[in-house]
Amino acid sequence: MSPEELRDAVVAQLPDAPIVVALGGGADSAVGAWVCAGQQQVRAVFVHHGLAGSASLQAAAGEVAEALGIPLTVLSAPLAEGGNLEARARDARWRAIGEDLGDGEIVATGHSQDDVAETLLINMLRGAGSRGLAAMSADRTDIIRPLSAVTRSDLRSFAEELGLPFVDDPANDDPAYLRNRIRADLIPLLEAGYEPGVRATLARAGSLLAADDAVLEAAARRVPVRDDGDALLIPAAVLTTLPAAVASRAVRRALRIIHPPYAGTAADVDTVLSIAVGAETAATLSGAVSVAREGPHVAVWAGEAAMPDPVALSVPGSATFGAHLISARPVEAGGPRPFSTVLVDPAVFEAGVIVRAAGVGERIDIAEGTKLVRDALGEAGVPVRRRAAWPVLANDAKIAAIVGGRVAPWARPTGADAASVTQEYA
Repeated sequence: MSPEELRDAVVAQLPDAPIVVALGGGADSAVGAWVCAGQQQVRAVFVHHGLAGSASLQAAAGEVAEALGIPLTVLSAPLAEGGNLEARARDARWRAIGEDLGDGEIVATGHSQDDVAETLLINMLRGAGSRGLAAMSADRTDIIRPLSAVTRSDLRSFAEELGLPFVDDPANDDPAYLRNRIRADLIPLLEAGYEPGVRATLARAGSLLAADDAVLEAAARRVPVRDDGDALLIPAAVLTTLPAAVASRAVRRALRIIHPPYAGTAADVDTVLSIAVGAETAATLSGAVSVAREGPHVAVWAGEAAMPDPVALSVPGSATFGAHLISARPVEAGGPRPFSTVLVDPAVFEAGVIVRAAGVGERIDIAEGTKLVRDALGEAGVPVRRRAAWPVLANDAKIAAIVGGRVAPWARPTGADAASVTQEYA
């Protein structure tokens, strides 16, 4: 195959959409940019991580883009602290590219057949399922890999033949990285002693697994996941009756939405499914993601709700407390009480009422003793995720009422008049 034959084959399959070439400065992405350059609405991006070699790779990417006459955008994506440099760089790179994409744009990468084979082996060594073993053949509508059937050596030859100004990333020779050891040691061993065409064989296996995984993913996407504003709700009954392969994908989909791009660990998925069957009630997953059973649903959310500042409330009047709109108006104590409404003695407001959240361990008076506010909120049906920032009415440090919940005995109406306090979402 010649470079021109490759270009003709790729162009015939390119989607009718603006293309963003992920240009890394190496031979593979340089050929990818050359293949796509003749199309309309093509631009390139280079992601600068601030690593050794980043400057020379950026310079090469700039020279390639200039030679091909396509605009280049340089994106800065410094790496967070932690282990697995390759994974951190990959996540930072895709995050930066995703944030830069315009409407309808599709990313074209320079991944070769070698990259597909190496990724499959890496994921196999990590104990991945079919999605991981599908490697770079996984179903994505926003990414294309037009060179994934071409070997790395052929792409390098094409880049040299075309005179593209690429450079080699020095990190590709560092044996500290698993991918490099697989590339330098394992694949040559497999080729010499077991299967001469192992790269193509592994790539084909990845493609077959991707087809199987696509069917399972389609089934998982049919699981209804409802956005409740601060959490995703998944029907527990659906999770407990689906085949495990489909249920786990539905959970990973929800986790990926809550904490992109991470789909949680196998232990995270097991925990969510355990909560769905009722073996657990709540848990904290990796990435500070929380999960809890809420009636017929499993709720998944990220982090604690923001703590609003206290606000004053008078009668008549209203106050916004976070996502809550609290309204107070004078009513007759014996009249009907709408849902999410509590009746408070007007004298409580004469002393001054503040709407605030209850502190950890704070209690409200009940007929005999006191009760933790968090427990009272649970009895009122308030989800776990909303209890920390749920509004209460207080006179200084003393809680008179839980909005939408219960009223302390001393704060209940004693005469014919009352203050009706209603909660709704702003």
